[in-house]
Amino acid sequence: MATGYRAVLRLDDDQDAVRIVEEQLRSWLSAKASGRRATLETIGWEGQGVHRLGPDSKLSVVEEDDGRDASRRRLYRLVEENNGRTWTVSLFVASLPEARRHRQTIVVEAEVEGAGGDQAVRELGTPRIVPMILESIGAHDNETPLKGHPVVIRRGDVEQVIRAIEDEERTVSVVVAGSLGEESDQRWTEAIASLTKESVGIAATFVVYADAMEELQERLPASHAVDAGRVRTFSPHVDLDDVSDATRHRRLGPATFTRSLRGTRVGRPLQMRHAESTRRRLIELELPADVVRNRNVLRQAETRVLRDAAVTARVAEEERLQRSGAGPSQVRLVTSNPVREAQPDASAPDGSLFASLTALWERAAQSFARWLTEEEPSPSRLDELDRFIERKSAEGAVAQEQLDERELKVLELEDELTQLHRHLEDLEIDRAQSEQDIVSQQEELATLRQRIAASAQPQDAYVAPNDDVWGAPESVEELLNRITPGQDEHPVFKRVVFTGDESTALEIDRRYALGTYAPSLWQFIRVLCDYAELRESGEFTGSVHMYLNDDRVIGTKCSPNRHASTESETVLTNTKWREERVLPVPKAVSSDGLMLMDAHFKPPHRDTFAPRMHYYDDVSGTGKIYIGYMGKHLTNTKS
Repeated sequence: MATGYRAVLRLDDDQDAVRIVEEQLRSWLSAKASGRRATLETIGWEGQGVHRLGPDSKLSVVEEDDGRDASRRRLYRLVEENNGRTWTVSLFVASLPEARRHRQTIVVEAEVEGAGGDQAVRELGTPRIVPMILESIGAHDNETPLKGHPVVIRRGDVEQVIRAIEDEERTVSVVVAGSLGEESDQRWTEAIASLTKESVGIAATFVVYADAMEELQERLPASHAVDAGRVRTFSPHVDLDDVSDATRHRRLGPATFTRSLRGTRVGRPLQMRHAESTRRRLIELELPADVVRNRNVLRQAETRVLRDAAVTARVAEEERLQRSGAGPSQVRLVTSNPVREAQPDASAPDGSLFASLTALWERAAQSFARWLTEEEPSPSRLDELDRFIERKSAEGAVAQEQLDERELKVLELEDELTQLHRHLEDLEIDRAQSEQDIVSQQEELATLRQRIAASAQPQDAYVAPNDDVWGAPESVEELLNRITPGQDEHPVFKRVVFTGDESTALEIDRRYALGTYAPSLWQFIRVLCDYAELRESGEFTGSVHMYLNDDRVIGTKCSPNRHASTESETVLTNTKWREERVLPVPKAVSSDGLMLMDAHFKPPHRDTFAPRMHYYDDVSGTGKIYIGYMGKHLTNTKS
């Protein structure tokens, strides 16, 4: 099972987490059992055990109470099978009235079988019971409030947002949406509610209305500002005094939002992408000590409950088979008769049969005394002894099955650990390469500045900052919006157009949540844009690689080492590998809508994922350059 959602909800001390969860769970199950799309046949369950709610649904309930401190712990686990896969929602509940901290806690987890961790994060929606709980009583993460809907911030309320952003002990994200204008505040709130649907329980969402925007801008530094019409997600441990800290807190721009908006409803792909990094962080985050303790207590109790349920079911099946005459126990009773076996042969002396039967009964009495603790057994209790032995046999078989399942889980965790080690190695390679590039660039920059300073025009050493419109995007998703058709087309779109598969490109964001590659890829796009402009104006007539190597030509450039004019002969002569590089273009470029794109850029951050950007230069034709692929390194001799 891969976890795709986890929320830790803390309630006020005067609440009763067990009562609240049970009430909301019954309401949730009732909703699932009604309507045309009902998935449950019954919602009737009482007490501890495994309760069958339908042919493909079961609810496990574990109760662990301790009268010494009046503590109550519950585990509710709903398991449903659908389309050949198993989906699980678990609620770990603790009501600890005598605890020093965190007396009322609810942990909600959602899992799916047959999916990796990243896939589970992208597929699993927020369990409906989470917003039901939060709408009924609310919760908090340290001092940060958690609601089932966005909190509206009006004039005088901005301190709530600042407290949440600066909350040092929170683990959830804080999502802040800046007003588009007074006339659209209500619809904007509805759109933000739709955007954060899959973040309920793991993020505190605030919508700042127009009359509070000025106060918000005054309270936040420019580096951490939330502009009008933008949505910013603040990770934990915000440092408002550190400009470099701002890069951790991602912005969602209006272009991306508009593309996924239908009325006030946001498309599910954007909902999931917006929630993804927060979900992944909370799943990977070390759980608080009290939560770990509660989970361990409940999991141990669950093992006993599941074993008892499995044993009871197995014994019931044995009895059914016996009654039908097909069970193994029935065959054993017919073929094994101790009295017949004890009969002496004809030559035995008188009394030997009685002696044999007496010895046999004494041995049976020992078994009664040992297993049923009865000193004076009676023949009528033989059936009870048989059932006892049968149950113990079933318990042994079930326990072995549970051990086998645990062993498989350990093996899965070992595989996952190996993959994490590999990913860590990738990151180390990435970091080392980045540091090497930075050192090299700093040396080159220092040398050039010194030469310019010693020249007749030292003022040329000053480099003006980029206009905002040319600033690097914070994610590949934002980058794609600039080079694909939309309402607010970027100036670069005049020369550079993306024609590839967006989902493949967005895998880069999923793997590198902080936008590691976005600045490099944007630099390459700017290179192509300036190159195309120079070609169109007649100021330059060579290829992209010639442009990168010609210092006399003024324009945006990257290191020529980051560009490859073609692939190796081995790649191009391999039919399968070559076909991977035949990518879509407009029919105006090629009648079949496909062109070989062997030229490509390679970002400086190197790991086994190694993103690439393949393009086709059609400046001499349509006046544009088409990017047909952006994503993981295509197959080659090193793949």
